[in-house]
Amino acid sequence: MIINILEYLEQAQKCFAEKVLYRDENNEITFREALVTARRWGSFLTEYTSPRKPVLVITDKTVTTPELFFAVLYSGCFYVPIDLELPKYRLKLILDTVQADIMVTDEIYRQAAEELEFTGKIISTRDMEEARECPERLEAVRSQVMDVDPAYVIFTSGSTGIPKGVVESHRQLIDYIEAFSETFDIGQEEIFGNQSPLDYVAALRDLYLPLKTGASTVLIPKKYFSMPVRLFQYLNENKVTTICWVTGALTLCSELGTFEEIRPEFVRKVFFTGSVMSCKHLRIWQENLPEAVFVNHYGPTEITASCTWYKVDHLVTEEENLPIGQPFRNTNILLITENGREAASGEVGEIYVQGTSLALGYYRNPEKTREVFVKNPLNPIYDEIVYKTGDLGRINKQGQLIFCGRKDDQIKHMGHRVELGEIQAAAVLMPEIRQAVCLYKKEKQQIWLFYTGEEVSSREIARHLKERLPNFMIPRKFCYLENMPLNFNGKINMNELREKMN
Repeated sequence: MIINILEYLEQAQKCFAEKVLYRDENNEITFREALVTARRWGSFLTEYTSPRKPVLVITDKTVTTPELFFAVLYSGCFYVPIDLELPKYRLKLILDTVQADIMVTDEIYRQAAEELEFTGKIISTRDMEEARECPERLEAVRSQVMDVDPAYVIFTSGSTGIPKGVVESHRQLIDYIEAFSETFDIGQEEIFGNQSPLDYVAALRDLYLPLKTGASTVLIPKKYFSMPVRLFQYLNENKVTTICWVTGALTLCSELGTFEEIRPEFVRKVFFTGSVMSCKHLRIWQENLPEAVFVNHYGPTEITASCTWYKVDHLVTEEENLPIGQPFRNTNILLITENGREAASGEVGEIYVQGTSLALGYYRNPEKTREVFVKNPLNPIYDEIVYKTGDLGRINKQGQLIFCGRKDDQIKHMGHRVELGEIQAAAVLMPEIRQAVCLYKKEKQQIWLFYTGEEVSSREIARHLKERLPNFMIPRKFCYLENMPLNFNGKINMNELREKMN
């Protein structure tokens, strides 16, 4: 049984030593090179730390980044990736929370790292240039390892404004990689095109699936996601076969008419996640990539990367509500009503997740951990921990899970319960509207609709919505945007939209 995620790399190196594992815009590394470098650097780090300690990692999206991640894991520690593009205030909150003794960084980011308010030791790749592997030290570390040891901490936004560090173990990551590769028949012929920042949970698939399967990953420069034609060219140049992207990245390509100029010729598997995928845009992708498999994924960071999936088995229509499907192996979904009972078929309930995919909790945040990692309310026999997602769902007649929005997005307006997602879904059926987001200004009891596409009058949008929705669901304010604001991981920046309501 595999205990440490690095065992995948060690096994893969025996079969794929000289095959490219990761490639960025300027460099590439083989399985053998990744293993050798990680073991050398990991040996170096053991001189400055001890197992089960956090190590901050600051780099860009390059082949060096996973090498540093693996080096930290070889030292017996767990890595905490940091994006220097984050606001300084947020960076300080993360550093104060982690309280690490060591920070490792690519040499080109050393000066930027030194400008942070970090009091521990900073180690750069230049410091480790002459490092030699010490098998005895690495073996001593490995002999202490358990599969429940933390592998990484990924920070997500918190409702209080303080970032939450989600702690994931080797076992949770191993279990997810096993289930994903088995479910979707991921093999050595796959070439992944990475979209997500490497400090974001969605990148786990791109980084770790190749270690299990012998596949390769191309790290796509962030700049190309604002140049969709160049993005597709890059996919073709690198013969990318598989993409696991947030829906916003896919939608941008279809929004801007990219398929009219170029198609990603080699892509045969498209996984999407992060937010609801508009079927209007999904259909454009389907029509242009008729041989590709499209899979909808659902799951917050707290359950590794995703916990349910739905393979789209037909050409979608614009008005469809796409399921989020069924759980992965060794994972289960519970739907719990407000009064704590199991939701009946077709009834909306909050989504709870159980299984080995659950995170260990939030780093140095026991109060928030206890709030959402709770005892299963349907199991009175023993203490079974489940994750309370805050998302709503229901089971359709086909037995598939349907996402029904956030609990926070279910508002009480004019005496009625309103799902803001239903308004958004109706809005994007208007030909001129490409994306739509609804927010509620509670103090004034106003529903706001933000949209991109072509600017049309509020009267026209209201007339369109009245054909599909009752009057109490028609927004009071309509706000046209050239582009939806995005946060660092490619999702829509809700905080920036809320600021526009002030």
